[in-house]
Amino acid sequence: MISAEGVGKFPDTNVAESLSHLPGISVDRQFGEGEKISILGTDPALNRVLVDGQTIGSADWGGNPNDPNSRTFNYTLLSPEIIDQAEVYKSTEARIDEGSLGGTVIIHTRKPLDLDANTMRASLGYSYNTRSAEGNPRGSLLYSWKNAANNFGVMVAGTYDKEDLSRAGIEFFGYSKGSTITSNPTVTGSGSLATATYPAGINAAYFQQTRERQGLQGAIQYQPTDTLDLNLSGIYIHGNYNNFSQSRFIYPAASTNAFTAVTLNNGLITGATLGNGAYTELDTNYRKTTVQTARVNFAGTWTPTADWKVVTDAGFTRAYGGKDPEYLLSFYSSAPYSFSYDGSKTSVTYAGGSSAADDMTTKATGQQVGGIAAQMNTDQEAYFQQDVTHDVNWGPLSSVQAGVKYTDHMNSVRAYGSKTYSNGSVSLSSLGASSIPTDLFDGLDASGDLVKFSTISKDAVIKYLDSLNTTYYRDYGSEYKVTEANSAAYVQTNFKGDKYRGNLGVRYVHTADDIKYWDSPDSGKTYDGVTQTSRYGRFLPSFNFAYDAADNVVVRFGAAEVVARPRYADMAGAFSKDDTQHTASGGNPNLKPYESNNYDLSAEWYFNKDSLVSGEFFFRQISSYIVTTTTTQVLADNTHGGTASYDVSHPVNFTDANVKGFSAMFQTNIAYGFGIQSNYTYAIADTSNGYNMPYLSRHTYNIIPYYEDGPIQARVSLGWRSNYFTSIGRLASNNMTDSYMQLDFSTTYSINDNLQATFNASNLLDEMYYQYNNTKAAPIGYYRNGSVYSINMSYKM
Repeated sequence: MISAEGVGKFPDTNVAESLSHLPGISVDRQFGEGEKISILGTDPALNRVLVDGQTIGSADWGGNPNDPNSRTFNYTLLSPEIIDQAEVYKSTEARIDEGSLGGTVIIHTRKPLDLDANTMRASLGYSYNTRSAEGNPRGSLLYSWKNAANNFGVMVAGTYDKEDLSRAGIEFFGYSKGSTITSNPTVTGSGSLATATYPAGINAAYFQQTRERQGLQGAIQYQPTDTLDLNLSGIYIHGNYNNFSQSRFIYPAASTNAFTAVTLNNGLITGATLGNGAYTELDTNYRKTTVQTARVNFAGTWTPTADWKVVTDAGFTRAYGGKDPEYLLSFYSSAPYSFSYDGSKTSVTYAGGSSAADDMTTKATGQQVGGIAAQMNTDQEAYFQQDVTHDVNWGPLSSVQAGVKYTDHMNSVRAYGSKTYSNGSVSLSSLGASSIPTDLFDGLDASGDLVKFSTISKDAVIKYLDSLNTTYYRDYGSEYKVTEANSAAYVQTNFKGDKYRGNLGVRYVHTADDIKYWDSPDSGKTYDGVTQTSRYGRFLPSFNFAYDAADNVVVRFGAAEVVARPRYADMAGAFSKDDTQHTASGGNPNLKPYESNNYDLSAEWYFNKDSLVSGEFFFRQISSYIVTTTTTQVLADNTHGGTASYDVSHPVNFTDANVKGFSAMFQTNIAYGFGIQSNYTYAIADTSNGYNMPYLSRHTYNIIPYYEDGPIQARVSLGWRSNYFTSIGRLASNNMTDSYMQLDFSTTYSINDNLQATFNASNLLDEMYYQYNNTKAAPIGYYRNGSVYSINMSYKM
């Protein structure tokens, strides 16, 4: 568990980063900020987050192709200021919503009657990102009031946060076989050219994004009698995630007849020279994205007698997100070049220098130069839940709980595209081209003309595309709608004795899915509406036991059967295509849910005040494990015209996967205000198909030395996770993410009882986020996001 006060001790920008300091929890930082969490080595999509025990709608901003619409939550939207405390249940109970394999996060928001009358908390800060060289404000304000009778209260809180990202990266578009090379190049090195692989494309990626978020939270609490507590609460979060990406790349796989020389090294073509006719491209993409999440919840607690309690929850949540619209404008040139890479260094050199290669133009009159498209997703749920607790004195039985819950969920994507035709070939320079920042790719060991290119502004992209003849069409292949009705009921008995306590229960859940999508019998020329259904029910028993082995030692055991449902997009049979990189993802309406038998054994030793040593062994025996595989299919290229070969990813069920490991934690005050907090998690997976579990790091640790004495608090947070598998990528690449280290620092000075000043520094090492295909010598992409420094003043009364 982590409280609001505990969150404030770290330089965290969202709840995911706060939870990452707990044992067994790791976060993914593809864009610098922690966005999704993995619990005990399980995929973030298989862990649920509940706000006050209920689902909150979630939508993505559309920039992460590795995570189609899923059941996880976008933590970047949830500011730490919004929470009272967060609990992590690694071992589930019958009363807790199903749907998680690794664990469930329950975030509790503040209630006005729990706060003093006229409570006010305010903060104002400023942050600076070293790579974007931009500074931005952030702030929050909370006010809570209650009457003298302490039975009616109102609370309102608002948050504002803005961040400018400027991410530099080098990307590789999968690996093609040397047998596809149709020329007769000179070969240096040993090995077979036909079986060796080479980068299908090498890209210098320049990504800029402004993340601006506003949040509003309100609660009204009323206790008309001593036996009745009524709470009406709401949350609204609005985020703008507009972004502009510029991709300057060579495409060796599109110039297989231009290879003149290659270098072989351990089965890889690590260098090559391509002559006349070699194809290069610049893609400029501007995406306008708005993400909104809203929830309204009514909760009533009735305690008619001292031993009976009835809790009723009803509410509705909705989220919107996606790209609306996306502008794509492409430029092309033909220039001889050579490339080389070794997993740490990458170089591309053009025969005529970067200036010659930058003499790029759009396609000729009547040909397609890009397009304007949109893909909007909606996620919503209405729910009703009622729980009854009866305190008893039946020997070891202390209470009996029973409850029912019904949810009606809908997740959908609407999409359109366009074909924008040229009125005449236009050069890059005529649209106001300018050079990228000279230091943009510092720290990435990229050299040559790869990191020296010209581009145009997003405004120029929009203006030019809006001036052309554009034909819009509905993008049937990207659309779907999943409606899901879940009905659940449970019974849980709680027991306790002098040295033990625990619970035993069973939960039954029935799921009914109606999946609507468009199917094309002719590779995208025509579409027919399809509706498929899926129905299943599961009994989910659970058992938890805690024993006080000594006055300061607790031993715990938990066992449960759990399920996690597939991603919504994975259940839809439609294709979602990327016409730029010729990739597509297709769903599978016949997917079964993940099922798992979970076992946990732990011990805690509280050897001193504020001191703890704990250890936990865990085992997850997963069946119907879902993995994504990739095949090649010929589909219509609606952006560039004609047809092309696409790498199409499909999710499928495999038989089983086992996740096992242990975690340990140590925390103590040493002396003179100094102390240390640390944890370590070891996890491994065995899968029947040979693939690793997504997002499972074998080793994860946090080391947090701190100082707390008088008005001064300071702590250093060092977090590290080892490499992990993420997905099956382009050209069937086995995408891995290398080990990642996060070093943060935070210090707070209490000026008086009401006013504090804080300095935070995040990602001090400007750590590289590195992805590769099986071996580090075959990169997929590597990026740096910059360090962030911030100052903050907070006030409370």
